[in-house]
Amino acid sequence: MTRIVVPALAIGLCAISAHPALARSHGDNESCSANRNWDHDRANYAESREQHLAAASLNSINSGPNGSIRVYGWDKADVFVRACIQTSAPTDAEAQQLASQVRIANGPGDIEASGPEQQDDSYWGVSYEVWVPAASNLKLEASNGSIRVEGVRGQLRAQSLNGSVHLNAVGGDVDVSATNGSLDLDLTHSGTPGWTSSGIKLSTVNGSVRLTVPRDFSARVEASTVNGSVHTDFPVTITGDVGKQLSFTLGSGGPTVEARTVNGSVRISSGA
Repeated sequence: MTRIVVPALAIGLCAISAHPALARSHGDNESCSANRNWDHDRANYAESREQHLAAASLNSINSGPNGSIRVYGWDKADVFVRACIQTSAPTDAEAQQLASQVRIANGPGDIEASGPEQQDDSYWGVSYEVWVPAASNLKLEASNGSIRVEGVRGQLRAQSLNGSVHLNAVGGDVDVSATNGSLDLDLTHSGTPGWTSSGIKLSTVNGSVRLTVPRDFSARVEASTVNGSVHTDFPVTITGDVGKQLSFTLGSGGPTVEARTVNGSVRISSGA
């Protein structure tokens, strides 16, 4: 049995991030529906919940045991959180009661899902959409879910156990890792050659790594894989074990960009 509850939203279209062609307005509601991938013999329930928070020097977002994270930069000073709570339990009433016990945030800078201990016959998950000031520091953690960030500049740390990570139009220091998942960083919409950073680190165990940068991008690139291959379409002079490990300079050089995987390919390419 599946029951879906999504409260009506009274929020209209609001300001868009510093990258309006990329980021979504927080008035654009993505579907929040019961997870049909969970036990079909159980009652599945979904609830959309929203909360405004003050911005913090570090915005930490943890989706808990099951859930994805989407973060968008915008030109407001506060943080807007939309969470989709999904539960599964033996009955409709129990599934709805379980959702009521799930918290989506602890306060400014601490957006973390918390709730009852998972049981064999009842479990829950939270997926986030979060709008933060375009200039923000982020710490993102997902156990079983993907991570996506668009239009945010600052110190960015993201870690996924089982899920991919996609970063678009970001700027600043980036350190991203995954155990089972691909990593994709696209800097072609970041509005730079004025890009400044002490470095970028992209590392996964099982998955590919893709880095797309402007043709006039300047950096020192270190790329490697154990079981896979490394490719670039830049006309550069390379050193290392060609096909497995490459080191080269883009433009006038600069901060180091590391792109590494154990099982998967690495591709560094130029965008428009």
